[in-house]
Amino acid sequence: MEVSIKTVLAQATIKILKPLIRVLMRNEISHGEFAEFAKRAYMEVAYEHFSIPGRKTTYSRVAILTGLNRKEIVRLTQQSASEIQPRKGTTNRALRVVTGWLNDPEFLDKEKQPKILPIKGASASFNALAIRYSGDITARAILEELKRIGVAKITAEKDLVQLLSCGYIPHDDKPEQIDIMSISAADLLETAAHNIEHEKEELRFQRQLIHRDVPESIVKEFKVYSHHESSALLSDLNQWLIQRMSQSPGDSEDSVKRLGVGIYYFEEHGKAEVDKSETLKSKE
Repeated sequence: MEVSIKTVLAQATIKILKPLIRVLMRNEISHGEFAEFAKRAYMEVAYEHFSIPGRKTTYSRVAILTGLNRKEIVRLTQQSASEIQPRKGTTNRALRVVTGWLNDPEFLDKEKQPKILPIKGASASFNALAIRYSGDITARAILEELKRIGVAKITAEKDLVQLLSCGYIPHDDKPEQIDIMSISAADLLETAAHNIEHEKEELRFQRQLIHRDVPESIVKEFKVYSHHESSALLSDLNQWLIQRMSQSPGDSEDSVKRLGVGIYYFEEHGKAEVDKSETLKSKE
């Protein structure tokens, strides 16, 4: 018996939502609050992806597309979304500073690793780094933010700053971790949705490597190995883009404003749902 597309989508939706629901429940977000988020997402997608060019998108059309009633659409469009918007400000500027520290030759040693920087100085210092990449946020504020989220520290000499992570990974900042989760998950799902909606020649790279029933000793080793190799690949891709962009003219109207590659590691414990096998799934 052929399974309907709605049945497949229902199963896929539950699978996709379960990790997110786990995070929501641990942070005391109720089903009712989640339902409100879902309503807003439906409304925004209707306006962003289902509008008819040259015609105004009416409340009634959005209601028909989403299944929400017209009063709900009016309420949602008039309601402030400030509480569920990504956080902005110092954290975004801190990301720019870390990116500069990892890529700007002035702040790298001979092995192209981030230098331990003196706090003060006209060049090759943390102050110089912050001035170049943080905009109007002070070097002191950026340093405090990086220390707070565990990305940088003051060394024993006290006048030097050391980068602790080759990437902006705020281990001690739950809201920022959730921001990163939302961006990573949304980018992956956006690529998957694009591949479902487009023909073969327009597909984006999407690949997953899966092995089952892996001994624990190999799991630990692979976790370290994959982390090292993945970090190296992302660094190489980053350097390639920086070099090419530095050789290219400025922004044009048809330029892509945002692109990238994401890599993630996963583990799943418990009895496997299918027979032991080696699987390589790809879509490109």
